[in-house]
Amino acid sequence: MPSNRKRVVLSMKKKIDIIAKLEKGETRRALAIKYGVGLSTISDIKKNADSITRYVNNFDSKKGSLSRKTMKKPKIELLEDAVFTWFMQNKASKKPISGPLLCEKALYFNKKLRGDSSFVASTGWLRNFKSRHGIRQREMYRKNSSANIPAAELFSDNIKKYIEKYKFDMDFVYSADEIGLNWKALPLNSSVYQRETALPGYKVNKDRITVMVCANAAGTHKIPLLLIGKTKNPRCFQNVKIPLMYKSQPNSWMNADLFVEWFKHTFIPEVKKFQQNIGKEGKVLLLLDNTPSHPSLETLNTINDEFEVKFFPSNVTSVQPMDQNVIETFKRLYRKEFICRLILDDINDEEIFLSVYRKMNLKDCCYMLVEAWDCVQKYTLESSWDKLLNRTEDTQNEEFNIEIAEIHECIGQVYVLRDCEEEDINEWLLMDTIDPGYHVLSDNEIVRSVNKEGDTEEDDTEEDDTEEEEYETDDDSTDCEYESSHFEALSGLDFAFKWFERQRESNPTELLQLRKLRDLAALKHSLYKEPK
Repeated sequence: MPSNRKRVVLSMKKKIDIIAKLEKGETRRALAIKYGVGLSTISDIKKNADSITRYVNNFDSKKGSLSRKTMKKPKIELLEDAVFTWFMQNKASKKPISGPLLCEKALYFNKKLRGDSSFVASTGWLRNFKSRHGIRQREMYRKNSSANIPAAELFSDNIKKYIEKYKFDMDFVYSADEIGLNWKALPLNSSVYQRETALPGYKVNKDRITVMVCANAAGTHKIPLLLIGKTKNPRCFQNVKIPLMYKSQPNSWMNADLFVEWFKHTFIPEVKKFQQNIGKEGKVLLLLDNTPSHPSLETLNTINDEFEVKFFPSNVTSVQPMDQNVIETFKRLYRKEFICRLILDDINDEEIFLSVYRKMNLKDCCYMLVEAWDCVQKYTLESSWDKLLNRTEDTQNEEFNIEIAEIHECIGQVYVLRDCEEEDINEWLLMDTIDPGYHVLSDNEIVRSVNKEGDTEEDDTEEDDTEEEEYETDDDSTDCEYESSHFEALSGLDFAFKWFERQRESNPTELLQLRKLRDLAALKHSLYKEPK
């Protein structure tokens, strides 16, 4: 018997809602009844959840094209990607954009990409392009503007009222931001830096990474760091647990897909765990910069009803809490950790220093990042919200001056860096300041990037020669090394425990942790010990 049910075509917004409800455990049958569609429709939405989410992530406006009901692809996909990338970068940079300028760029990219010679960038193409990406008309004529102090003050007043109106607990109001970091950089004018950069094949950006930092307004909760590197499976991570979340992207930049993954699998679970630990409940607010690397608000705000996301307007990022000494402090503490690692080896010979320096890998970077993030004080995090929430600012910088002095002292203890002047060190500390955490491509780079899309696997195994040698082992000796590693760990931890319990700095908590590690090594040794 034929069904009399009217054919219903769901909008992208409803599909996103269904995906969110499926993830929360609602049944397909219940959703089919609620939205007036068949079970097969719900199944298809579940099957294509990733592609639907990825498509919606590319919407530009708040309302955008969520009313669209299909994911129609343009006939010239590479051209579409190039023009949209250019548009998003110019929007983030607050540069004026017009319809004729977009059409002119489309013609330019079509020629560069050797596209269809009959393409004319007509008004019909422009209209469809804006529709596909949810670009509002007012975005096409925005004037260039720098930081707008009245607008910043207005936004500060509005967000403060919003927090008070909906009674957000300051423990559950968060801010997050991405930063670029050249994690292995040395002071620019040091002799070892000059030698290292003079080597054939040296790449300035080889050791650049992106790090996501996020903390609450009360300064009581820091979200574990997200590190984005170029290599999909770094050899130094093989068979070890690292103390942060690691993701890869061919150029080590943040993008919308990575951000959604961080939001769903790190931010939300960590906040829920924090709420359980302190015995509180409540709705959560996350404030973000409105950049090309972040998905639309609709995408983020349909993931969990208890978590709300708001963007800072593009011209008021001067009140972004993470930019109020948090990021600067974190980077400064990281570079202090980096120099301290070199001091531990007590190296006076330049050749030996470079050998040790080159052996430092991404795993070492992870531990230095976590140590630096742990050292960011509650006061620094809490006071970073003073400007946004119109609170009285403390202008004292005693802690800042002490840290700078300590870094200068640490560098002075590294024999091969003693030729660095104070100006060189200060420049080194600030070298990543203008790195936004996402790449601003030139027109030629846009063309190269869309041409190479989907051809990124070669980066997955890229690693330096040192790590290859470190990872390779003799197949015949694997079992012996496996057993001896447990024995060596047991012996080392035994020695460490006996040493630490005699030190004035020891305390019961740390001694207990060390004892637990020693017991774990003993258990592993006994389990995997070969029979005599």
